[in-house]
Amino acid sequence: MRANISEIFYSIQGEGIFCGVRQLFVRFSGCNLDCYYCDTQYSEKCVDYASGRELENPVGIDYVQRVIDSATSIHSVSFTGGEPLLYADFISGLEKTRTFYLESNMSLPEEARKLKHVDIVAGDLKVREALRAGYEEIYERTVETFRILRDSKERVTFAKIVLPEQFDFEDVMARAEGISDYVRCFVLQPVFGSDVRNILKLQEKMLELADTRVIPQVHKYLGVR
Repeated sequence: MRANISEIFYSIQGEGIFCGVRQLFVRFSGCNLDCYYCDTQYSEKCVDYASGRELENPVGIDYVQRVIDSATSIHSVSFTGGEPLLYADFISGLEKTRTFYLESNMSLPEEARKLKHVDIVAGDLKVREALRAGYEEIYERTVETFRILRDSKERVTFAKIVLPEQFDFEDVMARAEGISDYVRCFVLQPVFGSDVRNILKLQEKMLELADTRVIPQVHKYLGVR
């Protein structure tokens, strides 16, 4: 089995409630959504910064398994992208010799069913202002994906809401309420460099719904990958 992978590297987790832990990142290429603020770049080849190698895509599952097995002093392996659910078959084929951490836009429920074994889910709840089209359908799929990968005794699931300076306050509240039973907490993440005053007001209101934290993209402030 093979997958298109942009890069493999060690770094700290820069977003969400596990911010600051050291991880091995496996970044898959490609995404099924088109968010206006996305700054992810892909390369045609896979750069394995962990070993200093450059690989032809698609990369074989045996290679990725060896990298995972040899990882030391890490909290978990982060499958990110792009959108890793596009490669659910590949991820499900990996032996879980380390803690598996999934970073997903949560819009592919049928693929999510293949990854119920992951230990941590950092799932996006997209706001209407983030997407160029098709919001209602994407939201419905998002709710279903959160239901499938819901928080439990065996799995930590939290929702990350990336927010621009201007957003529909009431709409965000309503959308968050729709998944509140499936998540441990909400993370409000400002678009990098934006004013957070409206976000702080939103946090105050959302705390009536569930634990809600404001956490920026820390890795960008530190200047690391």
